[in-house]
Amino acid sequence: MRKYIAYIATLCLLISYNGVAQRNNVRAADRLLQSDNPNYSEIRRLLKEATSHEETKSDPYTYYMVGLVDHNLYRSEFRKLVTPGLSGDTARMFRSVVAEIDGWVVADSLERRTDKDGRINIKYLRKIQDYLKEDGERMYSAGLFWLDRKDYKEAVRSFTAALTAQRICQPVGINKLPADSTTANLAYYALISAYTGKLYPEVINLSNSYLDRTANQNEAYQLIARSYLALGDTTGAVPILERGAKLFPETTFFFGTMISIYQAQGKYDQAVTLIDKALEVAPMNPNLLVLRGNVYFLAKDWTHATEIYKKVLQHDPNNYDALFNLGQVYYNNAVSLLANPLATKLDEHKAKEYFRQSLPHLEAAYKLSPDQVRELLGNVYYRLGLEKRYEELLSEAKK
Repeated sequence: MRKYIAYIATLCLLISYNGVAQRNNVRAADRLLQSDNPNYSEIRRLLKEATSHEETKSDPYTYYMVGLVDHNLYRSEFRKLVTPGLSGDTARMFRSVVAEIDGWVVADSLERRTDKDGRINIKYLRKIQDYLKEDGERMYSAGLFWLDRKDYKEAVRSFTAALTAQRICQPVGINKLPADSTTANLAYYALISAYTGKLYPEVINLSNSYLDRTANQNEAYQLIARSYLALGDTTGAVPILERGAKLFPETTFFFGTMISIYQAQGKYDQAVTLIDKALEVAPMNPNLLVLRGNVYFLAKDWTHATEIYKKVLQHDPNNYDALFNLGQVYYNNAVSLLANPLATKLDEHKAKEYFRQSLPHLEAAYKLSPDQVRELLGNVYYRLGLEKRYEELLSEAKK
């Protein structure tokens, strides 16, 4: 029994000694960092051990030092860049200033915790905030630097680091981002960088944290919805589209995309209901009216589709979608009649009349977008026996 007690006592002493050793490691790293020629490899080794040991991995001092290492590396590189005769690395400077946030965000979290008596004991947060008041701006610059070089992953990391710096600089008791233009622009740049880089899961992650703070909310909602769709997640896209449609009813992207989803799912009634809601806000919006006509078109309700497209053209005679789609409606009516094996001479006469009705609309659409209309217009010329026009159309295609 005495041997067992002695063993336990020895073990406790070893654990205690190891904990003291790790705290000494952090202090040693601090001293090395303040030397004239810091050995950064040794400093990082000491701090790595401290971040994994029970006695020091929950100590704000450990992570204050982790962040301070990268801050010093950033300052060192900055001095090289601004001092004549010295050569610095801009990319390394920006990577270092962004990296400092990794240690300081942990220190911030630990410092803001309350003790068993409900008190907060601040030791390092004020120093971190003083550093970040300047370095946060450098993180913003880092994001722009990487964005300009099309390194979108680094740009996102930089902008989100700057956002974290914004939050850390808030007073104790406030643990959310300030509602100011800097926050709004940073959130927007983070989203646009992730989307441009096709980092679609990152766009969605960013939206969960920053959507209510970002600038250009209309565009932000569109980027997030497009990201869900790029991932094939229509279920995730629909709530964003619904919120976007409610906030920005005159932006047809939200209604149009939801309508496209419903159309793809064969839910034509839901699509029409959605368009009608949008038309209550903007009753003569040509884009919405075209979308309504398109729903009828896909449902092969030629009569209602014709009515809608004609209504659009009354107010917007050069609306390409209405022109082309109305031409297609007449063309499809004609082809449907001729496809019937029991078609009569009267049916053939009606079909020819439909081809004639399609012609002015397709010709007008051809002037606006030749490549998309050429084939269908050529078929109409051929059906009507307009050989000269048909040959002219072929000649234009060869030019």
